[in-house]
Amino acid sequence: MKIGIVGSINIDVMYKVDRKPKQGETLVGNSYEINNGGKGANQAVILNSLEDDVVFLGAVGNDVFGCEAKTNFVNKSMLSKVLTKKGNTGLAIIKVSNKDNEIIVFKGANDKITKDDIDEFLDNNLELEIIVLQLEINLESIKYLIFRAFDLGIKVILNPAPAIRLDKEIISKVTYLIPNEIEAETIFKTKDLEQIILDNQGKVIITIGKQGVMYFDGNVPKIMPTEKIEVVDTTGAGDSFVAGFTSGIAQGLSLEGAISKGISVASITCQYFGAQTAYKEIRKEWKK
Repeated sequence: MKIGIVGSINIDVMYKVDRKPKQGETLVGNSYEINNGGKGANQAVILNSLEDDVVFLGAVGNDVFGCEAKTNFVNKSMLSKVLTKKGNTGLAIIKVSNKDNEIIVFKGANDKITKDDIDEFLDNNLELEIIVLQLEINLESIKYLIFRAFDLGIKVILNPAPAIRLDKEIISKVTYLIPNEIEAETIFKTKDLEQIILDNQGKVIITIGKQGVMYFDGNVPKIMPTEKIEVVDTTGAGDSFVAGFTSGIAQGLSLEGAISKGISVASITCQYFGAQTAYKEIRKEWKK
């Protein structure tokens, strides 16, 4: 199956600290890195590393970060349409401490993807069977693409991050909705994850951190546990799960099989610092 990903391109500024600074305090960090990121770009790069048939649409600004992001796709031999918009490239500030992270995202050019851009992408990729989306680009364009994809019979996998309250009609037209537990609470206005799974049987798949992934197994909500690994950084773990899951669905795996593949891919990513750093390792693993 040919997979289309429409989503964000960011530059990630990642820094390591031992703890949060107190209000008004200047704290010396341990280290920092500047990497390529964005939920859409991460998912596209990981899918490409799995050697799936994937094409990506995203946007960067007319700044130095935009040039770096475009070069990243060329270096990874990605089939992509990267638009250049006036203004800044998307930026993510990522604090890593105690093997976990906190992220602040600035949309920049990601917010300037238009309905016309969507139409051109679909018209130039008529063979698409799956489209993967997140919520880091223009919301109206996301909604427009979901409705168009539904009308065209294209499966839609939506990773609703950053989380917002979604219209029921939007959810009804999505094939798979993959939030984490915090995002699920925001979308459905309840902390009862099992009830969310029961109410949306087979549609909603919830990642719950180191516990694993909750899904509907045909009878009841079930949790598939994560793999036992030495975690270095969880940045990009959710994106890697979505990519691995999508790859499994494209290959015709069962729901459980696709979830298992998503967990395996995310486990590799968590052993490296940065969302796309594990690209080569994932490719090596799936070439065995």
